[in-house]
Formats: sequence, structure tokens, C-alpha cells
Amino acid sequence: MVRSIVLLSAVAATALAQNSTYSYTFPQGFNLGEVDATTKSNWCEGQRNTCPLICGGAASQNTCDSSSLQFSCVCVDGSHPNVTEYQTTIPFYVCNANIGQCLSNNAGQLDAQEACKQIKCGNKQAGGSSSSTSSSASSESTTMASSTSMAAASATGASTTASSSAAAATSSGAASIAGLEGYSTGIMAGAMFFAARLFL
Repeated sequence: MVRSIVLLSAVAATALAQNSTYSYTFPQGFNLGEVDATTKSNWCEGQRNTCPLICGGAASQNTCDSSSLQFSCVCVDGSHPNVTEYQTTIPFYVCNANIGQCLSNNAGQLDAQEACKQIKCGNKQAGGSSSSTSSSASSESTTMASSTSMAAASATGASTTASSSAAAATSSGAASIAGLEGYSTGIMAGAMFFAARLFL
């Protein structure tokens, strides 16, 4: 009886362990042996930090083995999020390392390297609100900059137009005065000629 209970407990523990570990398979061609221990440890740290964020703030299970890179990420509601879609997770790190290994293994083969570059890795940010806020702020800044530039251009155009109009008016006035001066000079010359004729 006791043996049966112990056996059932062991089976249950094994099943729980299997269910809590994310069933992640390394991509074809990836060589875990090329990743050093420090890098794998850093990857696991990133995985453990990101899991709660993906879950919305808390996780009931959040482990990562820095030797095998096997990990678990279970949210408090019991759900298993698809961490492959997110940055700073084991799948993300492995995917990017796999691209590097692929390029290295196909040095000098342009077609093969181009295929390596087509590999897509998860790019979502866990919690994503900060990214959206930054994009929104950036968009507003760009809009404000455009408005400022347009206002400056408009003001410059108005100033140039006003200056041109003033210059044109000045030129026109000067021409009128010059014309009057010429007209007056003609009258004076005519009067003097007429007076000289009278005396002669």
C-alpha cells in the first residue's frame, strides 16, 4: 500500500515537471555547444525576467536551466504563453544565435547566407506599452517639428514677399520722382530760352 502511494506520488511529480517545462525544440542546425556558459546564464536571466512581464506581472512557474536551456513559464492563471514571439527569451536568443551560426557555416555561399538572413525571430516586447508610448511621443515630436518648419517657411515667405513689395514700391517712387525732375528741368530750360528771346 505504501509502495503504491510512493509510486503514484513519483508519477505525479514527473507529470508535473513535464507539464511545467516548455516544450521548446532547438532549430535545425543549431549547435548549443558553441554557446559558452556565461552567455547561456545571461540568456536564462533574460528568460526569467521576461516571463512575468509576458504574463502581465506575475508567473507561478518561472525556471531556466543554464546548462540545457530548458525552461518553464507558467502564468498565475495556469496558461503557458507562447514565449517564442517575444524578445529576451530563450527562443529569441537561440534564434539569433542560430542565424549567426548559419552565416558562419555558410561563409562564401551567398545564396545560403541569404537564406540564413530570412530566418525570423520573435520581436514583440513583453509589456509592449513603453514601445507604443515611445512611438507615439516620437510621432508627436515629428508632427510638431513639421508644423514648426511649415510656420517658419510661411513666415519667411511672407517676409520675403513684404520686402519685395516694399522694394518695388520704393523703385516705383524713385522712378516717379526722377520723371518729375526731368519734367521740371525741361520747363525751366524752356522758360529761360523764352526770356532770352524777349531781351534779344
